Amino acid sequence: MAKSPIPIPARPDAPTAFLEEVSLQDSLSAIADMQDARSAALSILRGALEDGLGDAQVRFEAGRLDGLETARLISAVHDVIMRAIWRFATDHVLPNANPSESERIALCAVGGYGRGEMAPFSDLDLLFVTTDKKTAPYVEQLTEYVLYMLWDLGFTVGHSVRTSDQAIRLAKEDQTILTAMLDLRYLCGDAVLATGLHTRIRRDLTKGSGRDYIAGKLAERDMRHAREGNSRYVIEPNIKDGKGGLRDLHVLYWIARFLDTDGVVNDPQDMAGYVAMDLFDENAAQRFARAADFLWRARHHLHWISGRATEALSFDRQVALCRVMGYASGPVEIAVERFMREYFTNAKEVGALTRIACARLEARRAVKISNLFPFLPGMRRNLKNPALKIETGRLTFRDPLTIKENPSVILELFETAGRRNLDIHPDALQAIDYRSNLIDADFRRDPANAAIFMRLLRTAKAPYATLKLMNEAGVLGRYLTEFGGIVARTQFNMHHAYTVDEHTLRLVSEADDLMDGRDPSAKLPMATEVAHGLKPEQRLTLMLACLLHDTGKGQGDQCIEGAQLSRRACRRLGMSKEVTDTVAWLVRSHLSMSETAQRRDISDPDTIAEFAELVGNEARLDLLYILTVADIRSVGPGVWNDWKGTLLRGLYVATRDYLQGAPELDRTARAATIAEQVEDKLPVKMAGRLGPLFDRLGPSYWLAFDMSDLLRHARFFDGLIETGQDMGVQIRVDRAHDATEVWCLGWDRLGLFADLSRAIASCGGSVAGARLHTGPLNDEGRARIMNVFYLQNADGKAFGADNERMRDMLVQRALKAMTEGTQGMFIADPRHSRRVEAIPVRSRVRFIEAPQDGSMIIEVEGRDRPGLLAALAVVLRDANIDVTSAHIEGIGSKAVDAFYVRSTDPLAFSEAARRQLKTALSDALRGPVKDAA
Repeated sequence: MAKSPIPIPARPDAPTAFLEEVSLQDSLSAIADMQDARSAALSILRGALEDGLGDAQVRFEAGRLDGLETARLISAVHDVIMRAIWRFATDHVLPNANPSESERIALCAVGGYGRGEMAPFSDLDLLFVTTDKKTAPYVEQLTEYVLYMLWDLGFTVGHSVRTSDQAIRLAKEDQTILTAMLDLRYLCGDAVLATGLHTRIRRDLTKGSGRDYIAGKLAERDMRHAREGNSRYVIEPNIKDGKGGLRDLHVLYWIARFLDTDGVVNDPQDMAGYVAMDLFDENAAQRFARAADFLWRARHHLHWISGRATEALSFDRQVALCRVMGYASGPVEIAVERFMREYFTNAKEVGALTRIACARLEARRAVKISNLFPFLPGMRRNLKNPALKIETGRLTFRDPLTIKENPSVILELFETAGRRNLDIHPDALQAIDYRSNLIDADFRRDPANAAIFMRLLRTAKAPYATLKLMNEAGVLGRYLTEFGGIVARTQFNMHHAYTVDEHTLRLVSEADDLMDGRDPSAKLPMATEVAHGLKPEQRLTLMLACLLHDTGKGQGDQCIEGAQLSRRACRRLGMSKEVTDTVAWLVRSHLSMSETAQRRDISDPDTIAEFAELVGNEARLDLLYILTVADIRSVGPGVWNDWKGTLLRGLYVATRDYLQGAPELDRTARAATIAEQVEDKLPVKMAGRLGPLFDRLGPSYWLAFDMSDLLRHARFFDGLIETGQDMGVQIRVDRAHDATEVWCLGWDRLGLFADLSRAIASCGGSVAGARLHTGPLNDEGRARIMNVFYLQNADGKAFGADNERMRDMLVQRALKAMTEGTQGMFIADPRHSRRVEAIPVRSRVRFIEAPQDGSMIIEVEGRDRPGLLAALAVVLRDANIDVTSAHIEGIGSKAVDAFYVRSTDPLAFSEAARRQLKTALSDALRGPVKDAA
């Protein structure tokens, strides 16, 4: 077979002669009379397909083809295969020299294949056009033969067999079918049938229905975006269907194709056609081509790397893609972040092009397109700024030339829109884009511009929407250059769901909701109360801290670098020294509160005193509390939970009381007071039974739970005492908080925490948090324990919530672990996920001196996995170290666990012992848990 390369057709529907096609058909004809001709034909076709796609891949990876050219070449390769199969079938397998009217048939490509754009493993979308509703036997045999050949070649085929009338009727009823039909392209068979259908599509389907079609396509787009996370800044985007992906460019093409009565738009990359239709100007058309080429290049690489049709840029594929897309040097995290930043920049460009095209359609074709922008309908009267006007219900410049004369009007546009909840006209955004160089150093140093920006932060009705559109327009990052450093910056971890800039803007939204008293979940009463009570100057301080909190990302120590950048930004904006110092402190300390709440014992007065010293005063505590809550809630779906909210609220209240100089009661006295309050709320008979047990639980228990939890526990304790048991396990499913609580009342011993952790892991539970409480020794040298574990499953839901058998098994194993140990309890080896393992997670072990006598805090970080907690607990047990409190935190694929420990061995924490323990813990972090107890 000839090996000369297949030429790329200038247009996907242009007739093109291929040397391979003639040679391939000759080869098939030569084996037509063989006994097993079909198998021989398949072998020849597989070779031709492999040669054609291999040639495309070689030329593409060598840089001789861009993404669009490669998409067309792959489509052309499939054309060769399709026509060869058809010719072989109609010449040799099912010859029919004189077909009757009912036996006429044409084969057409539709959908992506019809557009002449294909990725290496794209589906084949085919339409068999016939003349008779009742399919003739010959037509049925031919279509069946062609389809089985394609399936045997490994293609995924979407197909239909319809008459022209059926095709037109279904297209009128279903917009998805209509869109596929817009890309109808004749391949082989009866050309007259295909041409007739194409004519009817243009004549019967597109005229006079542009408004409905456009509205439908945009609604369909919005639904698709919602399925993919409704943001073009999700960390693992879908390159085809995600917001800002290839499908959004296709929507613009389909709209143009539908409205194109003059036939000037012949394929999705026909830039001249878009310009001729006045959908884009030359500049926007070139931006369209660049964005499409990048997305197509990434998609081709993604298919070839995966070896199948996959569109999701998962973490493991990002690692592979960044290397082949030109980011081959440096650490993997940096390479991935640079590649993904280019991806998100192009995704943002797609959004800008959509706005430009839709605005032109509105203005020049009288097609009303609503709900394009995230603003609410605002006041449109008394527009006092003479440089601005309302056009088609949106704010725009009265004369774009005024931008050059008075660049400040750029900020005035967004300030006015935000204050009055007005949409901004895409023509205004395009005018800004053409003159973005006016936002220079002089512009940024101008006090008048700083005043406009501050007014925007103070008065915007929906600051997220205003700032997001500023960011999309490239204004926010150019004006606030510190923010510009995080625009489209990705975070190569499983914790954050969005790019840094998108996370930041969502944080602004969360903080604004709290300050305005809006709590959609109604689960943040204290945070809402604190935020709503902030003074205007504090609100502005918080907004600046929100905008600047992550500007140090990618700069070294993000908190230190971010504090320096925020200080520089505040000075340039003319902020007072007090505001500047507070913003810089908030940025530097924005992780401190969450880390203290989740990794330290907040019932310990020394922990509170240390945190209060860091905060300094109530005003800073209020701001840091709101910033921390908003920060966690804006990281991504499922990151915030009520467990974290409870810890943060407890730390806030304790620190506030400390700063207010509340009488500092002895821990024992505070615990005794709470225990008395619990007894007062219980029936007298129950309180009498529980008194001796209450005395043995220890102060840490009473200080760790709220009253409702303590009363629930009391009923559990009473049930055990009534039945004569001195230890027991109970499970409570807390569906509202997506956690399953495991209560373990028993007696302390070395290794108990390790055994309970192993029992939980053997049932498949994941420990999201744990509160371990050990009381004082009794006369027999024994101590009561009340341990509470908070469990979730792999999906972040309450463990065993809908599986009573699983919960019963957990109770049995936990009881056995407390009484006998964990012999026979095995932990399945973790399933390795390439996606998870692609993210580097470095192990770390730290020893921190605890204020309490003879105790130590051991903090470990490493890749999370089932059974990790049990493995770490076994290491501590084997080192004769007792765990008195455990604080478990999951950050994406990383686990951060802090253990308060003590030992009767005076040398347990010597330098030599620490080195040995660090090695053992590091080994446990790296390796799977062993099945030997």
